[in-house]
Amino acid sequence: MNQYVKKLMIVLLLSMVVLPISGKALESDLYQETYRNQYHYSAKKNWLNDPNGLVYFDGVYHMFYQHNPEGNEWGNMSWGHATSTDLVHWEEQEVAIPQAENSPWVDFWFKTDADEKPVHYIGTPTTNWDGGHPNGKKYIFSGSIIVDKENVAGFGENALLAYYTSTYQVAVRDDDTSIDPLGNYLGLREIQEQCLAYSTDGGKTFTKYQGSTPVLPVTAVPNGQTGNFRDPKVVYDDQHKKWLMPLVAGQEVTIFSSTNLKDWTYESSIIREHDRGVGVWECPELIPMRVKGTDELKWVLSLSVQAGAPAGGSGMQYFVGDFDGKLFHPLTNDTLKNPKWLDFGEDLYAGMTFSNVPDRTIMLGWMSNWAYVGEQKTTPWKGEMTLPRELTLVKNGENDYKIIQKPVKEIDQISQGNIQLGDRKIKAIETEKTSQITNFQGTQYKVSANFSWKDDLTPDNVGFKLRQSEDGSKYISVGYNPKSQEAYIKRSTDGENINRDQTKVKLEGNPKNIKLTVYIDSSSIEVFVNDGEKTLTQIVYPNPENPSDTKNLSFFASNGEVQISNAIGSHLKSIWGN
Repeated sequence: MNQYVKKLMIVLLLSMVVLPISGKALESDLYQETYRNQYHYSAKKNWLNDPNGLVYFDGVYHMFYQHNPEGNEWGNMSWGHATSTDLVHWEEQEVAIPQAENSPWVDFWFKTDADEKPVHYIGTPTTNWDGGHPNGKKYIFSGSIIVDKENVAGFGENALLAYYTSTYQVAVRDDDTSIDPLGNYLGLREIQEQCLAYSTDGGKTFTKYQGSTPVLPVTAVPNGQTGNFRDPKVVYDDQHKKWLMPLVAGQEVTIFSSTNLKDWTYESSIIREHDRGVGVWECPELIPMRVKGTDELKWVLSLSVQAGAPAGGSGMQYFVGDFDGKLFHPLTNDTLKNPKWLDFGEDLYAGMTFSNVPDRTIMLGWMSNWAYVGEQKTTPWKGEMTLPRELTLVKNGENDYKIIQKPVKEIDQISQGNIQLGDRKIKAIETEKTSQITNFQGTQYKVSANFSWKDDLTPDNVGFKLRQSEDGSKYISVGYNPKSQEAYIKRSTDGENINRDQTKVKLEGNPKNIKLTVYIDSSSIEVFVNDGEKTLTQIVYPNPENPSDTKNLSFFASNGEVQISNAIGSHLKSIWGN
């Protein structure tokens, strides 16, 4: 008996020692998983999508974002939180604004655009589409944060005010009480309304204003779109001395204003004039921007659309105009009919700019696409952010403007130094030729080169073959076709067997040279054409049968002659310390 007790005690003591060590070993594997990006932000675990509440305050950049704290799929939507002092290295914080629990009974009447008369919204809120078993929850959807420097709202100087969409379902009834005293049951409907939370400790904790009572209830939506009334991005209109809150409302952007940051007044609506009904508008933003090299102020209306983007599925677009304090005035009568696209890859969505950043416009986006996000099987995380990009508005002809995008300069701090890849000429008459880069390889780096050609030897294609296997059979092409004038990313030979092949963009004019700058990470590619004139952003999972065999790269040209110059590669350090 004594021997048994001794053995049992030894086993217990060993367990106390071994289990914590095993736990630490598992924790140390985080951020080193196959396809985990090494210099793009992702949550330690679980689902991540739209950036929310991007703000710079007291030397710290705050990135809030849509997050499921309980799983690796969309659901339980709350605001995750990460902080950085340099826009590059991010430290994940506790969930900032969790989904609402035990929400109080709802009771109001409202007439939507689909109703003949007002109907009764009454019952316990729920997020499970189960009227018989409502769970009392409300999701926390997208929104924004501003710094209340002058204590306009009354929560204290420099309080951080978070405006977000609260969304849930609730029972709807008519006024026929012959069977049920509450009215004849018509089913469940989606409700979206705008709420406020505030922080007086620099974003560490938030208090929901008046117990989540909305500052803009669903009854304030001007067009009756109760289920698509969301994504407040609050911005200050310095010329007219008031705060603006653009929101999507179905196929429109509605603009509300306030002088006290609590009471909001409807100003106007921007009616969609292109591809109406193709994809839902989301995440609107009115961005005041100075035109480069001038004092001219323009307002950029930025939007995300869930379908119909150039590469297929979801994407981002923008329109340039003016704002008079009430109305957004597009540049021309045709501006709203012809959206400009922020990116021509599949994977830039819900981009938002940081507030309270003087003299810079910095945007961060979710790197994914609603059309195929379900195909992404990464674990224990799903979803990552793009590199932060600095946006510049430039004149583009007589009465036009365009946005130039570049990764923020802070990215350079993780560079391990430039490696010259060598100038060279490729002659590929009636064939395709590859010129291997022998002094540089990897899976997380930046590469850049200029490609030029003469009229009589214009090639069909020029560019890089990236993430190549050792035998050269698998790779991703990032290139340019001078004859069609299209820059592109092609994945048809990467081993992933992707059928989609629309990641391309046509350049203006007929250039005789092009500069391609590419940021490659474990599962993403961001291409900046001609220093950000156009961009293509793409999630990739190269050679899934052998992910470690993806490190080589080379130049290529086909059916012509190309001169390659200023070719540089730079390895980029992991922001996770790996």
